[in-house]
Amino acid sequence: MSKESLPLKEKLESSKKYLQNADLKGADLAGADLKGALLGGANLHGANMNKIFLGDAQLPKAILTEANLEEANLNSADLNKANLKGANMHQLYARSADLRGANLSNAKLTKSNLRQCSMFKSWMKNSDFSGANLQNIKGAQSQMQESKFCGAKLEGADLSGARMEGTDFKGAGLQAANLSRSVLKNSNLEGADLKGANLRYVTGLTAEQIDSALIDKNTLLPNYLKVEWKSETEFKCHSSQQNPTY
Repeated sequence: MSKESLPLKEKLESSKKYLQNADLKGADLAGADLKGALLGGANLHGANMNKIFLGDAQLPKAILTEANLEEANLNSADLNKANLKGANMHQLYARSADLRGANLSNAKLTKSNLRQCSMFKSWMKNSDFSGANLQNIKGAQSQMQESKFCGAKLEGADLSGARMEGTDFKGAGLQAANLSRSVLKNSNLEGADLKGANLRYVTGLTAEQIDSALIDKNTLLPNYLKVEWKSETEFKCHSSQQNPTY
């Protein structure tokens, strides 16, 4: 069988070093092994990439809008400024991937593993990260408005300066996370674990939000919020002044 007559998936597996800017819109690549593939700028809009293996692959500025990446493996992949808007990434494994400046808006990332990813200035608006692992991500200055992080693991995450208005963190683990200078207006912190978290210079945060969360004496709050400890675990938060804008 000649290379030209091979099924698309097999053809790509044999040519994965030469796929920059490839037009693969709507392609069926389910289960393909494209480890280390060079797909920078490739158009994969609407492609079926279920259980695809793209570990260490290069996909900067790739178009993956509305693609099916359910259970895909993107471990340590380069997705700098990639467009994943509207993609299905349920149970995606992308530990240590480079997602700086990437667009993850309107996407499904439930139970995904994004641990230790670089996500500086990434877009995560209106997305569902429920049950996801985002421990130790570097997500400073990200746009995370109206997204769901219910039950997500965000321990040690750097979310400093992030925009998180209307975001749902119900039951999320944010222990030792850095949320300094972030915006938390109208965010749901019910049951969120903020023990040891840094919330200095946060705007939009209310005493009621803190009262609904879990904190300890190592939690750093903005100056306009004061905590009255009634026991080692029971507390009451009070607003000492009008919520300032830094």
